[in-house]
Amino acid sequence: MIELRRSACAILSLVLKGKWFDMIASGAKREEYRMATDYWLKRLANWDLHPAGTPVVEFRRGYAKAAPRMAFWCFGLNTESGMKAYALVDRDTDKPRHPDWGEPDEPHFFIRLGGRVKLQDESETANA
Repeated sequence: MIELRRSACAILSLVLKGKWFDMIASGAKREEYRMATDYWLKRLANWDLHPAGTPVVEFRRGYAKAAPRMAFWCFGLNTESGMKAYALVDRDTDKPRHPDWGEPDEPHFFIRLGGRVKLQDESETANA
């Protein structure tokens, strides 16, 4: 697992329900979805164009203070118009798509996840 300093990354922090967090942690689910609203358009545009550089998605399992976290490289953002009955295979990877994994039928942003990374705070790198 690659270690990255938080200050060297453009981090998109997302809170997930336990089911989705666990599926991403196990490697079964390699994408995350957000509704195509003005809020998410602005938030994702600010993140994708952030000058810090490396785009990383950090997930937190729920809202608990000590909730588990994990981070992944982002392979890209797509805008999708929703699942189609004939489009149950990802056109880039030939991997089956899973509408039962929370992929919405309405327009949404499709966040492709890469490998897992470990984010270090500046205090951790100073002590190492």
